[in-house]
Amino acid sequence: MKEIEKEIIQTMQFLRYGEPLEMNQDWLLEQIESPELKAVIKKHSILSLNVLYEIGRHKDQNPATIAESLNVTRGGISRISKRLLNDSLIEVTQKTDNQKEKFYILTSQGQLVFEAYDKLVQRIYQKNLDIIHQFSIEEQQTIFSYIKKVSELSVQGE
Repeated sequence: MKEIEKEIIQTMQFLRYGEPLEMNQDWLLEQIESPELKAVIKKHSILSLNVLYEIGRHKDQNPATIAESLNVTRGGISRISKRLLNDSLIEVTQKTDNQKEKFYILTSQGQLVFEAYDKLVQRIYQKNLDIIHQFSIEEQQTIFSYIKKVSELSVQGE
């Protein structure tokens, strides 16, 4: 994959970050067999699932690292992780050499949700790539330039 394609997809995913889960929820729920687990997933926001996904993708992340990677406050991560803990999707663990620092790991149920959500992420990624391939490199660069400028404006609040 070309570097410009990677950059466009990353920027598009950033812009899609706040998109409601409902648009893809039916597809996601079809990937889960357990009715109980489906009910749990329906209770969670896209941000909760993104936190769970981040925990599954990167082992041994503490809440601060997750907050930074998702551009969310630590308090937000704390609230979300409590819900994920209450629904038995994650567990808290500590390293033997540092009992103060908390880390999250997926439970077996959390792993099932992670795998289904990963399929959804890959599906969206491929659809984005299919769209990008419809444009020449020059057009992709123009699109990327525009999207990057728009995303920087929304981040800066200007």
